[in-house]
Formats: sequence, structure tokens, C-alpha cells
Amino acid sequence: MWILLWIVQALFGALWMTLSKLVLENKVVWNNLQTFFSRGVALLILWILFIFGIFNFNFTTQSLSIIEWCLFLLSACALYYTYYLRRTAYANEKVSVLQPFAMLFQIFPIIFWFAFIASERVNIVTFVMALIASFIVIGTSVDFKRFKINKYSAMVLLSSVIKSVQVFFILHLLTKLNPATLYFVETIVILIFAWLLLVTKSEFHQFKLLTKKYSKLLVLTNIIGLTSIILIFTLYTWLWLVATSLLSLLYLWFVYLFWFFILWDKPGNRDIIVTLLVSICIIVWMIFKT
Repeated sequence: MWILLWIVQALFGALWMTLSKLVLENKVVWNNLQTFFSRGVALLILWILFIFGIFNFNFTTQSLSIIEWCLFLLSACALYYTYYLRRTAYANEKVSVLQPFAMLFQIFPIIFWFAFIASERVNIVTFVMALIASFIVIGTSVDFKRFKINKYSAMVLLSSVIKSVQVFFILHLLTKLNPATLYFVETIVILIFAWLLLVTKSEFHQFKLLTKKYSKLLVLTNIIGLTSIILIFTLYTWLWLVATSLLSLLYLWFVYLFWFFILWDKPGNRDIIVTLLVSICIIVWMIFKT
């Protein structure tokens, strides 16, 4: 069952990434409004699923303590800050410069989780294969002719660190909340943050910038993104972090497929070789995992 879920998640994750590139090309609609609109779409979808009984809002084991709720708010606030960091960086710097720093989010949680969680150290093959695959992807994403460290790359690096730390708390919450519930509550908190910032900064005039074409793109992107996130949360609950991080790299196959048919961006020989090497790492893990 988890193999099918893994493939579906990779498919949706790749499509989400492809459409997100189209969203980033529009630099007019800015952080608070875009976040409010995007999370509003997610909340509406989850609420419809709840009404039709597809999504059940429930605590799977026990309710959260006061400290956990405070940490939840802090985690959501930190996540909101990463939105600002990445959108600012990608609006002012080339993707080829920022991508290696963005992809460090792939490797930081693997190292942290393996170092601090004893259960993840049971199978060293999983850790080694996840580490090798991540280094292959990150290392080959560096364009050494354009590589530079500036304030925008530092912003993306900081966002990768913040998101990596946040993963620890998400995994803890997933022992008490089902994936859809976790994203539902997080979305409500994010919407409140976005609304407060829209009010305090008097940015409501930006709503007129949400053209019909751009709004449709955002809606489609967030429907696919919502599906991908809930699926990855579900995989976290089944396989935990290191194995999920390794398997999630399967999305590379779908990324290049979608980039070719949607963005008309033909993958190079290096992209194909990297994807094959990552696939070998996954095959080795599947053969030797305990």
C-alpha cells in the first residue's frame, strides 16, 4: 500500500513543483495576499471534504497540551516566515543560484533525525542511501559558473534550516493528529497570520491584482499542493523521516516529465543520470532494508 502512496505522492509533488514555477514567474502578487488566497483555497477544500465525510477532524490519540499548542503556533509562525524568505529570494535572484540552498532541506532533517532519534539508527542502509541520494541531487544542482552566496541565498538557507527544525515538531504532532487534521489546523493559524498582516499593512488594494488567469493557476497549484502535503504527512506516519526523504526523490522522474510537457523544458543528460543514480539508491535500500 505504501508503495502506491509513495508513487502517487511523487506524481503530485512533481506537478506541484512544476506549477509553482509558473506561479513564481508572477512577481506582482506578494507574500501576505498570496498566502491568504492559497491557504483559503486549502481550507475550503478541507471543509468540503469534511462535509462529505471524506475528511474527519479528530484527534487520533489525545488532545494537545497547552505547551504543544504554543509550539504549534510558534511552528506556524516560523513556517509563515519561510514563505516570505523564499518568495523574496526567488523574486530577486536566479533559480540556479538558489536551488542548492533550497535543497538543503532535503538533507538537514535526515542528518538531524538520524543523530537524535534512536529508532532511525536501526537500519544504517536507509540512512546511507538517503544521504548519498541527497548529496547527488544537491551537488549536481550547483551551477558553479553562477554560484554565489549573497543575502538572497542566505534567506533560502535560513528557510531550509527553519523548515528542517519544524519537521521534528510535525512528526511529533502526527502521533496525535491525523495528517489532514494537522494541515487543517495549521491552515487556520496561517490564515489568521496573513489576515492580520494584510490589515496592519493595509494591503487590501492588492486583491485587484488577482486576475482570473492567475487565480485559476493558484487554485490548481494549491489543490495539488494540498494533496501532496497530506500524502507526505501520511508517509511520515508510516515510514518516518529518513525513508520518506529517500523515497520522495522519486519525484525527479515526474518533474522532468512535467517540465517537458508543460514548460517545454527538455531535461539534459546530467538530469537523467542523476535521476538514475537516485533510483539505484532507492533500489539498494529496498533490497537491503530490514
